Amino acid sequence: MSFFRRIVDWFKGTGPEPETLDEPPEEAPKEPLRPTGTFEPRPIPTPFIVPAAGDVFDFHVILHLSWRNPAGKQLEYARLEELAGIYHDTAVNSFLKTIWRLARTLEPLHPASAETTMNADREMRQGMCFGDDNGMVQCVPTVRVFLDPKLREEKAPLELRRIKIEEEHLSNTLRDHFIRERTEAWLRGLQQLEQFADLGKDERQFLLLFAASMVDDRFSKVTQALARDRERRYNDLVGVLRRAVGDHERLGLFEFANAYDKALQTFCRQMGVDIGQWNLADFGEAGPADTEALEAQL
Repeated sequence: MSFFRRIVDWFKGTGPEPETLDEPPEEAPKEPLRPTGTFEPRPIPTPFIVPAAGDVFDFHVILHLSWRNPAGKQLEYARLEELAGIYHDTAVNSFLKTIWRLARTLEPLHPASAETTMNADREMRQGMCFGDDNGMVQCVPTVRVFLDPKLREEKAPLELRRIKIEEEHLSNTLRDHFIRERTEAWLRGLQQLEQFADLGKDERQFLLLFAASMVDDRFSKVTQALARDRERRYNDLVGVLRRAVGDHERLGLFEFANAYDKALQTFCRQMGVDIGQWNLADFGEAGPADTEALEAQL
């Protein structure tokens, strides 16, 4: 049939009736799922208050009961639920005696440890069987233990302080790591710029002040204080050795004077001091006056 013919038939109402889609067959209703195995009612909402060790503070214990078929038995779920309702109070009283006994031996400050100890107890793990010839059911308890509210009020500010100290420690540790890392990078950079062949102890003492100033103000102040203290000790020791050299020369003990002189030169080398080039390089720039003064001392 042509396209125009279909349009004419549509206006006249003589065209073929439109095809209808068959409705899908109705699915048979599914049977509701029936629970099987273990019956676990909601935990008892009201906590049991049992005394902890010392009889000053308590544990607040939430008891949860799990009802199941005993070994070698198989009950219908409805019967399992029925027996659980019948023996619920008996089971609670029985397990509460065990919880009470265990709680009296546990420290009230550690509810998580107390919870683990209670749930790991042999009597708690094995549970108890209840029933008669008409039906037997096994009940296995678990507990959740909470801190005494009175103890929580005392512990809260201490715990908050501990958390703040830990966070501050982590923050400072991370900051120190970055300072060391950046300082090391600046030392290597200054070594390349100054064209030092090695970056040993003497070179590090000389460059540390400058590298620290590029990294952190507080760290820079500490290194400056360290350098000043080292300079003071250096001057004190130089003075002692200078006096020792002069005193022994006046007494004619030239061997002792020579020994002190060698000790002084060794100390200068260890401190990064080269008499022929620069003086007190460990502590800043050295001027000609410093070199002349040290040579006069020697």
